[in-house]
Amino acid sequence: MKIKIFLSFLFLLNISTNTVYSQSLKELYENGKKAFYSDNFEEANHYFQQVLSLQTNDYETCFYKGLVYEINFDNDKAIAELTKAINFKPKKSEAYFYRGKIYDKLEKYPEAISDYTKAIKHNMKNADLFFSRASLYQQQKKYSEAIDDYSEAIDLNPKDDIALYNRGLLYQELKENESAIEDYEAAILIDKAWERTLRPVILQLQKGQ
Repeated sequence: MKIKIFLSFLFLLNISTNTVYSQSLKELYENGKKAFYSDNFEEANHYFQQVLSLQTNDYETCFYKGLVYEINFDNDKAIAELTKAINFKPKKSEAYFYRGKIYDKLEKYPEAISDYTKAIKHNMKNADLFFSRASLYQQQKKYSEAIDDYSEAIDLNPKDDIALYNRGLLYQELKENESAIEDYEAAILIDKAWERTLRPVILQLQKGQ
């Protein structure tokens, strides 16, 4: 009986330790990122070096190391670490998403689309995933695919005025003026800052120009 209690205690202790470790790792990364984007690079480096110094091989460590390398513009190491993370937990969407963003930045578009697609497969409720793939489809002039993804992003986040604006651009390109006007008007309702840019365009579209 005592042995069973002791083993149960060790099991619970291991869960607790892993949870605290994961939280502290994330905190190190978030503190480093905050310092980095505040132009406090010395402090950012202090936090990031603590993340990179960890020798453990698990999903969380590899994931956050990948993000640190990406912030430090070491894309090859970032991809390598995120790939390790994916191998540990192939059904987690985050690592695919961030690796896809790096491929996108490197103009490796087939790889980026592949990663965005895998991320979406494992998380259908994240509007950012659909938006990112839609932006890439839009850039490649794959209008139908882009519209479908923007529509998914808007369904998940109806207040996304950027997605509405981008979808409006696609509808305008396809000469679907009524749909374009509808999206532009919706964007203006969400953020009045669009009024100056989009009102003249709407008036032109209403005239059939």
